[in-house]
Amino acid sequence: MAKIQYTTPEGTSGEIELTAERMPLGRTDDNSIVIAHDSVSSHHGELVFDGSTWTFTDLGSTNGSKVSGQPAERFELGHGSLFTVGHVDCTFIGDYEEAPTYSAPTRTMASGYGDTPINRSRRVGFGPKGKAKGNGAGPLIGLGVLALLVCAYAVFSFSQMTA
Repeated sequence: MAKIQYTTPEGTSGEIELTAERMPLGRTDDNSIVIAHDSVSSHHGELVFDGSTWTFTDLGSTNGSKVSGQPAERFELGHGSLFTVGHVDCTFIGDYEEAPTYSAPTRTMASGYGDTPINRSRRVGFGPKGKAKGNGAGPLIGLGVLALLVCAYAVFSFSQMTA
């Protein structure tokens, strides 16, 4: 039986058998294939078996789907196919064991912008947030300090009037 093996960026992994001809994939429980990761959309994509071939179709997800690092809306899956759903790496295991059909992409450019190394630490956009949001306590602390100063001034003023 065909199956999907997946691994999240945090290292969580799982395996799901493909038991129907049409299986929606997403983060919510109403999908046949549930991958509970924030980068996977609620209804991310769909796997369809036409009798001989499995096909994955992206359903307009936020973080998209990729094959060999390139965005893809629809692609066929062969035994050993590697693809990414959001930021989750997936491998398709076909009904029979054979050599993987995936081959690493080859680079044809000798030089140019495509050969420039990427500094991933400066990456913006999708992915984990660079800075965690505060809990909103800053303004409350400032208000408390202001209230203490007002109380101290009132005590000082009152002591000056009685003296």
